[in-house]
Amino acid sequence: MRRRTDFMPEPASRGLALDEALLESVRGGGEPILRFWIGDRAVVIGRSQRAADEVDLPAAERDGVPVVRRASGGGAVVHYPGNLNTSVVVRSETVGGVEESFGRLGACVADALRAMGADARVEGSAVVCPLGKLSGAAQARRGRAVLYHCTLLLEADTAPMERYLRALRSDYAPVQVPSRPRRTTTLSEILGRRVGAHEAAVAVGSALARVLGDSDGGEELTVEEAERAEVLRLGRYEDPAWTWRG
Repeated sequence: MRRRTDFMPEPASRGLALDEALLESVRGGGEPILRFWIGDRAVVIGRSQRAADEVDLPAAERDGVPVVRRASGGGAVVHYPGNLNTSVVVRSETVGGVEESFGRLGACVADALRAMGADARVEGSAVVCPLGKLSGAAQARRGRAVLYHCTLLLEADTAPMERYLRALRSDYAPVQVPSRPRRTTTLSEILGRRVGAHEAAVAVGSALARVLGDSDGGEELTVEEAERAEVLRLGRYEDPAWTWRG
């Protein structure tokens, strides 16, 4: 299995396009990969959600915050530099079915956070602690290939999430797949010290090795993966027809 880290913040459209390109690659027999990456500020909605239901679009437009639709299900989240994204792209026999993989991989994330001193546990597709939600996950599947990706809130954003996420407001009334609003917290808040991306990635990566095995396949993308990611970025993730559908 390969392991790759991209800690320089990048547009969410690029990071999510690479996730899908890697999913296609593994489906076609490519080497599985564990990837840690940081996204610039963006509101990311689930595949089957309606952007106008989930996002305060005037606020996002005023602040220059892009809205991006991902290939996986689940609810809306905010990407920002204090949020670590973990993407696991493997064959399904490695992690099992949908619920099993949420449980097994989420347990690894929770174990890593407990080892760091946080009272974390798995709750469905989320990892939570007494102060709130720390991590949320979503999946996409193509044939026998699985993309599991999750957020991990390390530090607070400079803008509150409710500025953009309608699910955190009392008048939230979606007509399509809803988000699951709940209070969030950050690992830095819980531990009372700054937790950076490198420290968190080392801890989470070590815990995930229990399910995924050792990451000894290098960190390079194939030429085909990089080229496909660029095609997906331009032709889907930055295409208004994809973002605003529904």
